[in-house]
Amino acid sequence: MKKQLLFCAFVGTMTACQRETDIQPASATLATEVAGTYRTNVYLDPSRVAVPTEQMPYTELKAESDSSVTLVYNTKYLTPTSQAIQHVRLSRQADLIQLLVADSSIGTLQTDRVFTNDGMEKQGKLLRINVQTDSKTRLNFSGVK
Repeated sequence: MKKQLLFCAFVGTMTACQRETDIQPASATLATEVAGTYRTNVYLDPSRVAVPTEQMPYTELKAESDSSVTLVYNTKYLTPTSQAIQHVRLSRQADLIQLLVADSSIGTLQTDRVFTNDGMEKQGKLLRINVQTDSKTRLNFSGVK
């Protein structure tokens, strides 16, 4: 009987001394959650079928503050260019994150089915950008982190 009591006391002490593993809210901000490099491929954007894989365009989202980022769109094909849109505001919706400039939507980020470079399907964060950059040019981008 004493051995059983000592064993129970030992198990109780060990469980009481374990580290706290309760679910804690994430301390990451919205901007740090979306920050990163998003790359496209011919499965996400079939209009890029003629572009070599290593020269596909990509977009970088760089955190500015808790809820705003700088969007940098980079192309390598033909002439390397880079376009930046600063102060892009982020707004969390039910199942996606909205990217806003001057209260108009320029894109979304959501978890969706995406395709890798070799055509395999998986779950991933899909960034879609659709914005008029000037009077003649419209920027369309779909990429995965």
